[in-house]
Amino acid sequence: MNCRVCGKPLNTSQWSEAGGMKSCPRCSKAHGDKHVFYTFPDSFGETPARASAAHPDGPQSYCVSCRAGHDPDFNGATYCGEAAP
Repeated sequence: MNCRVCGKPLNTSQWSEAGGMKSCPRCSKAHGDKHVFYTFPDSFGETPARASAAHPDGPQSYCVSCRAGHDPDFNGATYCGEAAP
């Protein structure tokens, strides 16, 4: 399923153009309509195991809440189209 705002897949992480916000694929899929963004890195965390040329800090894919196995609650979320450009 794709985001109705940007047209990109909901199950793929997106980054705000200005940085500082990243979408959580699990929360976005649960929302079902738009990418769900949270602050980065605070809401995600980083690990060297996920480091890549594009993201050398190794961002976690899912937000902390999703990685802990909780159902998405969208607390503090910003939605696609609202994230700082």
